[in-house]
Amino acid sequence: MLTEKILVVDDESTVCDSVTKILSRKGFTVDNSSNADEALEKMKGNNFDIVITDIMMPKTNGLELLELIKKHYPEIDVLIITGYASIESAVKATKLGALDYIPKPFTPDELVSRIQKAVELRKLKEVKKTEIKVKLDDKKESKNDVIDVDMPFSEKEVSEATSKDFADKLTRSDVTTPARKAKTAYCNTGQRECRRLVLTGTECKGECPIVKKERERAKTAKQIQPGVEIIDVDMPFNLSEVEALVGSDYLDCLDRSDYPRAALYGKNNEARHTVLVVDDEPIVCHSLRRILAKHSCAVEEAFEARIAEQKLKNKKYDLIFLDLKMPDKDGMDILLSIKENYPETPVIMITGYASIDKAVEATKLGAYQFIPKPFTPEELKEVALEAMKS
Repeated sequence: MLTEKILVVDDESTVCDSVTKILSRKGFTVDNSSNADEALEKMKGNNFDIVITDIMMPKTNGLELLELIKKHYPEIDVLIITGYASIESAVKATKLGALDYIPKPFTPDELVSRIQKAVELRKLKEVKKTEIKVKLDDKKESKNDVIDVDMPFSEKEVSEATSKDFADKLTRSDVTTPARKAKTAYCNTGQRECRRLVLTGTECKGECPIVKKERERAKTAKQIQPGVEIIDVDMPFNLSEVEALVGSDYLDCLDRSDYPRAALYGKNNEARHTVLVVDDEPIVCHSLRRILAKHSCAVEEAFEARIAEQKLKNKKYDLIFLDLKMPDKDGMDILLSIKENYPETPVIMITGYASIDKAVEATKLGAYQFIPKPFTPEELKEVALEAMKS
């Protein structure tokens, strides 16, 4: 049951008073606290729906409070407000579970709009929870109402579609029929169990035709002797012969697959990670390759979204760098597609059109980090290595 109760946490009393007045006029029940400890104490005895907290506060700051709320009161939505807005803190707050991030100063209309949006989202979640519960209950009821293991249909639904008399007359066949095993008999000619002997009643004269076929097949099959340098069970080729034909670089790229890891071929045979850079600016791709190559990363490029999508279908990457502005598809749409199909692969957004709103949106869609251009080699290295460890 939503009470639409809001708690404002800010060490500036003027901010608390202003927010309280603005939201009270719109029908919300508002309380306030001057620090995190007081706020946590109030949450113990009250059912708040939303907490609005500042970041810069003494002792426990807003991000630490956010983390505590999400740990002990995960049902409460948290909105961050701050006079020191930055992309870094916006991304961190969003990853910690903040519903929204509002830079100061904000207008009364902007604040009310964000709060109303938060309330609507809460209502939508409640509706979805109810729908899911109803579906689960219906599914459970339907499961208990099945006619038989061989007829997994709800008796109630069958009765409604036909008639109760029809459903009552359906046979309940709980007894399973064991699989019938084909009969065989021992044949002295072939010295094996033989189905043909059962069917014909006589043994073959001369050589057993089955034995003859097996011997002929063995003659034509290529024999691979144990101990020979075989690449893999799927690639039964001699290592030395392959190396003589294509070189050691190509051979080192082969793993347990039918194809070589092309990104490593002739570039960095000791690379431990594979990285895909999706950016329409070649200079950015080349810069990323130079930076990451020093840290055991083999980097591939995709200048268009469709090329990136094809590469992702053919290969697993440890990390993806994705530009926000692509010529053939919006970066946010590409990010959404990647997280739907490859949820375990971390994605770092890079852009020359950075904004806090875009950083929050990308983080909510699943981006690991959001980096504005231009970036330093050290900054890029740190976030890349951190992402591949996570």
